[in-house]
Amino acid sequence: MNLKINRESLSVSEKIYDGSQEQSVELDYILPDYYQDIFKMVKCTVYPSVTSYGINGETLTYELIADVKFLYCSEKNDTLHCINQRLTYSKSVNLGDRINNPVISICPKTDHINCRVVNKRRVDMRGAVSIRIKVCGESKQEAICDVTGMNMQTKKFPVEYMAKKINKTKNIILNENIELGDSKPPVISIIHMDVSLSEPEKKIIANKLVVKGDADIKILYTCTDGMETMNFSVPYSQIIDMEGLDESYFTSVKVEKIMEDISAASDSNDDNKLIKCEIKLNIVCCAYKTITVELVSDLYSTAYPCEHAVSKLAIEQPPMIICEKFQSKALLQNDENNILCVYDVRCDTKNINVRIDSKDKTINISGMLMFMALIKNESNAPSAIEKEAAFEYSISCDKITQNSTADIKIDSVDCTYTLTDSDGIAVKADIKICGELYSSSFYQAVTDVSVDDSRKITRDGDYALKLYYGVRDENVWNIAKKYCTSVNAIIEENSLDTECLSDDGMLLIPIV
Repeated sequence: MNLKINRESLSVSEKIYDGSQEQSVELDYILPDYYQDIFKMVKCTVYPSVTSYGINGETLTYELIADVKFLYCSEKNDTLHCINQRLTYSKSVNLGDRINNPVISICPKTDHINCRVVNKRRVDMRGAVSIRIKVCGESKQEAICDVTGMNMQTKKFPVEYMAKKINKTKNIILNENIELGDSKPPVISIIHMDVSLSEPEKKIIANKLVVKGDADIKILYTCTDGMETMNFSVPYSQIIDMEGLDESYFTSVKVEKIMEDISAASDSNDDNKLIKCEIKLNIVCCAYKTITVELVSDLYSTAYPCEHAVSKLAIEQPPMIICEKFQSKALLQNDENNILCVYDVRCDTKNINVRIDSKDKTINISGMLMFMALIKNESNAPSAIEKEAAFEYSISCDKITQNSTADIKIDSVDCTYTLTDSDGIAVKADIKICGELYSSSFYQAVTDVSVDDSRKITRDGDYALKLYYGVRDENVWNIAKKYCTSVNAIIEENSLDTECLSDDGMLLIPIV
């Protein structure tokens, strides 16, 4: 009988690139004539984002945007003014090889900012943004799942792996015009626009994934009486084409804010009470289908000499979705004078570090939380008070292995405050941790086999049975392989219940 080998092709996730790039952010800005002179710079911020990316051959290209914001007061009045400038950069990374079914993660963050008021009409800003880039690709590795013919005996073990994987991304733009109600004063200048994305709903239909959710928007703007806030939601619903998708797949959806634009316009009464906002979102959809196969871990022939090769296989497992919240508190103190009112409180993150401990099976996250409050002090002037606070948070997960990696994003989703005294503010921030844990399970499996069919195995005598003294916990497979017989023959001859000996004792080894 001819030797027949059946192989299984297993998908493996390969880390193609894991590194960082830096981009200097510089702006020498002269105020247009319609802006009031700068008397006091309250705050300067830079918010980086990646608006688009793609792979062409061996090169990853992406567009980086840095939103620069200056908050200042003029000498004429105590109204807070806001200047927004957007800087665009085209970046690229050489990956060194072409990639099959790539998964791309690009996370920019602001490293530092230095802002200097040159004169009452000119501002000079210098800063830097770093971009963390991870690119994974898919490759195939083969393992033997069955060998028949030529009296082959095989030892197998079950393995669950991702047989099929579908990745799709789609950019969408949400446009909304909101008219301020009668209770809200007209807009002088928009200070902040915060976008919080709800957990998306998803539904599978044939070859498509329906994704629904809401973008919750909070706007802080200046008016004649100081500052006001406006809250509203913008719903979205999208159909993502995913060829081959059906109910047998596990799906995950990640919705990211890429960019937002906001402006105030006149309504029908010529009041500046019409808010126009545009939000660009990136919807990342992943679908996985797992199947269980049996792979050969060992083999031999009862009739012919044979050799086989064993390789260590890294079997990619479905990612684990991470979504947790924790609360952090900080006490902000105004050292100048008393606080008359609080316009807004917020919390940003920086210097995030993610460390995976395979021994304790934990994901350890640390970093800094940047608390800020916009207030009005006793002189009726707006001011910003800030405080940094370190944080640590651990997530336990029994699926962590030695090669596990995590793609984690941390955002502040809500901030509240209470006045502790005339010059103190207690701030509470709800911090949301979202992401995915990627792991592979390692197995030793047979990847090649060769049989010498030119000669048969010679025995040391002509006999049908052989006596063997077995010891407790000894594996019947090892005994059968040693005497070139079958496991089933030994089990049947000795009326064994399992393939592992329960006691010491004599065994009859039938020769097949």
